[in-house]
Amino acid sequence: MKIGAMDKRIVLLKPIVEHDDYGGQTTDYIKADEVWAMLMQTNYSEQQAQGTPMNRSQLRFKIRPRHDIERGWRVKYSGNNYVVDVVDNTFRDNTSIIVHSLESGV
Repeated sequence: MKIGAMDKRIVLLKPIVEHDDYGGQTTDYIKADEVWAMLMQTNYSEQQAQGTPMNRSQLRFKIRPRHDIERGWRVKYSGNNYVVDVVDNTFRDNTSIIVHSLESGV
């Protein structure tokens, strides 16, 4: 992976589940790290072949290898929030993350 191509700064947000006094729970997100990433074009035909849900508002980032990121984490990029859909640690020199935009409300 070309380090010079990692020209986007993203913030990784880890979910923390907190239980309240009434038997419910809330999810807060804390900053896990701020890393450099490479923004890549999402390959929709590859996703369709694997049966993965597709969304045109998806982004694909490549970052240095990390094994702690999981589905459900959030990514903040360019002032927008995204939810992690897929984490791919297939290659030992990078981690690929596919995210979709988070729409507030509803």
